[in-house]
Amino acid sequence: MTEESACVLVIIAHPDDESLGAGGTIRQHVINGIPVDVHCMTGNEERNEELKKACSVLGVRNLYLSEREDFDIDMSMVHEVVATILKSRPTIIITHSQEDYNRNHQICAQIVEQAVEWASHITIFDNAHRVERIYHMEINSLHPHPHVHVNITNSYSEALHALRQHKSQTSKANDFYEKLYDARTRLRGVQADVKRAEAFTISLPKHAGPFYPENSVETLV
Repeated sequence: MTEESACVLVIIAHPDDESLGAGGTIRQHVINGIPVDVHCMTGNEERNEELKKACSVLGVRNLYLSEREDFDIDMSMVHEVVATILKSRPTIIITHSQEDYNRNHQICAQIVEQAVEWASHITIFDNAHRVERIYHMEINSLHPHPHVHVNITNSYSEALHALRQHKSQTSKANDFYEKLYDARTRLRGVQADVKRAEAFTISLPKHAGPFYPENSVETLV
């Protein structure tokens, strides 16, 4: 896929996860001319309005809302995520980690893994789409061994501004989320030898069988 057609899809469990986990990365891609879409699995009227404001700050192209209750995330949502993948047609997806302590984040990651597989299946969809890689972000739980750090030094201030749009959440627990984002991005920045960074692990979609000719190669190097 050429850089001109590249696209990022961020799939989150709750409003504010996009900013707290990947706000700087989202903004950095937008600055570089790569469109970013966001799909959020839960949200009410107040939190969705906050999410829309945050996505506007970050420059998100399209926002897809499932609008379920906060803890109403289950595997039945696979078909909704497949539909979003087929609309957005992303090169990569950013989502939660199955190692996150939050159960809803874990389920979100499982849903994405299955949706990526089904969305690419040409025997099911005439407009099937193959996602190249899945990036797993940090929220509260830190990755013990990140695969990649994204330099967000130039986009941190806008990411923080986006996070602050989620006033119903950032006002809780003595501004815990802002403090966490500040500390984590500084830590990852030290590790990446930059001022601010966000860290991700990477997983490859489980494409198998004769329906995926891209998986057949002559050599491994």
